[in-house]
Amino acid sequence: MNVLLDAARRVVGLALVVLVVVPVFVVLDPAAPRGAMDDLMRRSGFEHWTYTWGVATGVWTLLVVGVAVLAGMFGGGRLSGILTRMGRAIERPPAWSVAAFMGLLGAGLATAVALVVFEGRTFFNDASVQLVQARYFAAGKLSGPPLALPEFWTIQFMVPTAAGWVSQYPPAHALWLAAGFKLGGPWIAVAATMGMLGVFSVLSFERLLPDRIAAARLGALLAVTSPMLLALAGAYMNHATVAAFAALALWLSLRAETGRAVWALAAGGAMGVMVTTRPISGLLIGAAVTAGVWLTAPRREPGLHRPWLLRRFAWWALGGLPFAVGFGWFNARFFGSPLTLGYTAAAGPSHGLGFHVDPWGRMYGFTQALGYTSTELISLGRELFGTVLPVAALIGLYLLLARRLGRGERILAAWALLPVIASALYWHHDLVAGPRMLGEAVPAWCALLVLATIGLVRAPRRRWLSDAVAVLVLIAIGYGLAAGGRGRVVRLTGRLVPVPEVTEPSPSLVFVHESWQDRIGARLAARPMRLDSVRALLTQYDPCRLEGALVGAQRPEEVEDRCLREQASDRLGRLGLTDYLWHGDLPGLGGSGVLWARDLGPEANTHLIESYPDRTPLLAIPDPERRGDGLVVPYQMGVNALWGPTPP
Repeated sequence: MNVLLDAARRVVGLALVVLVVVPVFVVLDPAAPRGAMDDLMRRSGFEHWTYTWGVATGVWTLLVVGVAVLAGMFGGGRLSGILTRMGRAIERPPAWSVAAFMGLLGAGLATAVALVVFEGRTFFNDASVQLVQARYFAAGKLSGPPLALPEFWTIQFMVPTAAGWVSQYPPAHALWLAAGFKLGGPWIAVAATMGMLGVFSVLSFERLLPDRIAAARLGALLAVTSPMLLALAGAYMNHATVAAFAALALWLSLRAETGRAVWALAAGGAMGVMVTTRPISGLLIGAAVTAGVWLTAPRREPGLHRPWLLRRFAWWALGGLPFAVGFGWFNARFFGSPLTLGYTAAAGPSHGLGFHVDPWGRMYGFTQALGYTSTELISLGRELFGTVLPVAALIGLYLLLARRLGRGERILAAWALLPVIASALYWHHDLVAGPRMLGEAVPAWCALLVLATIGLVRAPRRRWLSDAVAVLVLIAIGYGLAAGGRGRVVRLTGRLVPVPEVTEPSPSLVFVHESWQDRIGARLAARPMRLDSVRALLTQYDPCRLEGALVGAQRPEEVEDRCLREQASDRLGRLGLTDYLWHGDLPGLGGSGVLWARDLGPEANTHLIESYPDRTPLLAIPDPERRGDGLVVPYQMGVNALWGPTPP
């Protein structure tokens, strides 16, 4: 059995090295239209590969490698001794003080990113939708009301159902954000997430690696300071929530080995939060850090091991049961079946794992899986720390060359690599804030990087070569955390959409002018029509043809006039309702502030204005002086600017 496991991890290590060192992403279609996923990932692969391996940044790479080699050759092996003494110093403080420090550091950095860098906004539609859902939860409602005029509010990833208007995403992360709203703002939930990650990364890693306390603490430090994870947390994404509860679940399952069964009960509950946040990665990582811990536990007394294991699994299942029941009930209420996820209700069965045509009508096959995975692994080092360090390749090299892996390393490897497999089988990928589908595994990647570096430093018999490897890693990570990583976070502010100031008296009803295609999509979705069908129609048919179908049979010249008017209304640009919606009042919640809605033209808008007679109508139009920003103007002024004279 051990021989098979050793062979398997060497194969995995070799695969990681090859996928990073070799530009495998070139298998993606070079003739793909610009902006298509194959094109985006192929170009991103080249960008990250050339950055990592120095083709485009040769001077920087050669400088770092040169300094490392010179330090090793002329250092006389002294660096190894210095690092050993530093390791002992890191091990000296008590665990509780280090955990508290990491928790405060994580919470402080996450708060700074969320409030100072991102100014309390997000650049992901996924997060905006979950923030809308969190607002309803915070108000004591399971969802928004069934919308009487859904075309004014239907947005991507919100599902209109007979039971209410609800997010497609599982509810746990929205509940976490709702707690933040109740306490003063969603940033509080973000701070708690990264604070919890800091505390339990230290406590769990130390228990998992009892003979390598310094490595455990350094891994936790890299996790809470990782620009990629801080960016995801600061943008209110749910990847950081899964990562934090994974660290908690790992600590609880390790406590359950030598403590009472109630620790296994709590571990099941922590995994329940993970699954009801991100189901696939929650299941995979959750199983690795709970069941994986107990299945690899040392068998001190073989005769007692089996009943001990069964008791732990029984309490673990009992801890997760309330989450399974609650999740099933939520799905049945809104999506028709306990096993139907919101993703499927929104976009159909093509949203699931596997090689098939995705909800956008694109083929996702083995070629895409291979090319996208290569791109994500190459980009991992740059996004984790803002550096040229090929993190996945170093870890792969360690898995390939290490004589054996300890129990802790195997569990961390499962935590890190299972999401890679799941991501390879999933059609959606992006690199907006790094390979975010691997975001919940960031703590494991960080801990493995420290372990791999130590292993590779100790491997060479010549001490100067060991010192050179150590200097190379230290320079790369030091630069990344000091400058490169900060730059990776700051660059994302270019994606933030400022919420325009409303100076008119409240309460107000502000119509947001989106693009003609978005307006058509909203009207199709309001019929109602599933998201994959809407996307297929928008992709395959000319907007004017869809417009004609939506308004019914009319004379060709009337349809043409309407299309020209719709097209002309976009001449100043477009805005996005999703960017604004969660910041104001919401349908069904009342309030005396701003209620954002979609601009569908003066004739259609009249119906909504009549439904809210106590609100002052206004119009948010693209600011002609600041591209991408919105400008709120008096309603009739905006109508005249965009739509021209209203026809009789």
